[in-house]
Amino acid sequence: MIYWIKELIEMGDKMQSIGNVIGGSTEKGISIRLKSDAKVNIGDIISCKNSEATFYLKITNLYISSSVPNQFIEEISGKKLEREENYHFFDKEERFYKIAETKILKIKNNDKLKPPKDVPSYFSEVYLANPKEFEFLNEGGEIEIGYLKNEASSESLKIKLPANNLISHHMLIVAATGKGKSNFAKVFLKGIMSCDKYSAIVFDPHNEYYGGESIKGLRDLPNANNKVIYFTPLTENLPAGAEKLEICVSDLEPEDFFGMVDLTSAQQEAIALIYKTYGKNWIKELFEQNIDERQKTFNDKIQNVTFATLKRKIGKMLDISENMEEGIIFKMPSNEESKSKTIYDKIKEELKNNKIIIIDTSMVGGDAEKIITSSIVNKVYNLYRYNKQKKPKEFNIYPEVLILFEEAPRVLGSEVLSKGTNVFERIAREGRKFKVGLCAITQMPSLLPKEILSQMNTKVILGIPSPEDRMAIINSSSQNISDESLEIQMLEIGEALITSPFVKFPLPVNIYDFNQIVRECNKDKKKENPVNPGV
Repeated sequence: MIYWIKELIEMGDKMQSIGNVIGGSTEKGISIRLKSDAKVNIGDIISCKNSEATFYLKITNLYISSSVPNQFIEEISGKKLEREENYHFFDKEERFYKIAETKILKIKNNDKLKPPKDVPSYFSEVYLANPKEFEFLNEGGEIEIGYLKNEASSESLKIKLPANNLISHHMLIVAATGKGKSNFAKVFLKGIMSCDKYSAIVFDPHNEYYGGESIKGLRDLPNANNKVIYFTPLTENLPAGAEKLEICVSDLEPEDFFGMVDLTSAQQEAIALIYKTYGKNWIKELFEQNIDERQKTFNDKIQNVTFATLKRKIGKMLDISENMEEGIIFKMPSNEESKSKTIYDKIKEELKNNKIIIIDTSMVGGDAEKIITSSIVNKVYNLYRYNKQKKPKEFNIYPEVLILFEEAPRVLGSEVLSKGTNVFERIAREGRKFKVGLCAITQMPSLLPKEILSQMNTKVILGIPSPEDRMAIINSSSQNISDESLEIQMLEIGEALITSPFVKFPLPVNIYDFNQIVRECNKDKKKENPVNPGV
């Protein structure tokens, strides 16, 4: 028996094992006794050879243990503290060691991946996983986002996400402030640009996705001129290729307001009736009509106080004064404008060209930003729905489109949706049927309804300190990440855990630094197009 154990240990040393299996189950995970020189961390992926099968394991917890009874450990510790004596132990590494708790990710048998329905045997050796073993993770991958996070390994594996279907099945990016939500979003958008068969509409409340003098954005990438369209309310010093963000109020419809801004049921009914009566001119008539005209038109179906309140509310939302003076974005209709292309027409054209469309909303706030967002999303979603039902050939021309927006609880929060549905909720429930997906960004996923969270099939988790928010994400994920709560809490800047039905198992990833991507891309561009000193 002793000879057999000695032979097993010697064989393990030759294979550079970092430890051995000492127990566990499929439910609670596998326990591993680690070698004294094993350098591993929570979140690392390791492998276990067992007969013909390979078990891929992830470390979920680490703790110290000993073969020495606790009472002796406490006694020795007391003597060291009180007398400052140095104790030298024989076979210290065998008496005091680390234990790794792990979960089984997948089992590979005969080159086939299987769910974790089995466990390895006692004393099965465990070793550092070679990144080459995980090349199957990139099958069908199109958008490169970073490296497989495995601090125990000196090698790296680039991770690519399969954008097809992943986009239309919705994404949720969640993290505390400063953990890298916007950085990941820009890296992912850069990947969409490179694929040349998807599109995205980005609502940018901080003007960081397009970029500026002090921040790198998509405009700094070499192919930005051909792939990025930028709408901004700026009136001076517009970047090359930028479009003016203007919306004619005659293009706004009641559904752009419902479920997005605070309106009573009486006010919603009044808006529906006014729109039914005047069509595209409903907002203009709301501002122009006097009391007598209103009473004659609606026969007291709408009270004067409701008209007055609506005029004040909508005027404030759209930054239009009572004497119809316009703000920087929303404009009253004119003959010239009616002949020109609207922002909605331009967006529809650019979607066909697989463009990234960035809407700068940094100069507006509150309800105005919601109306801009809602009106654009409504038009795009209705376009896709109509084409699928009435013009299937036209529908096939349009790419999958990702609608990216920040501060998700403002339009998808439980409190907001308790007052009525809106276009974002409708897309969350049925957008995948029409190739329209959401990419919602938030710090507080617990503010979103459970039904909405469960619809966000791909979750990019970049560190969540709040236990309530962690549980909301864990309970709504498409894959089991109940053992990763500690890992999620300890994720550092740029580190992510990605769970999705479109990846083999929850992926720990070091996300690329977008600023570094820009530097590398432009360095390569200079090599391809060196400056001719003779010119």
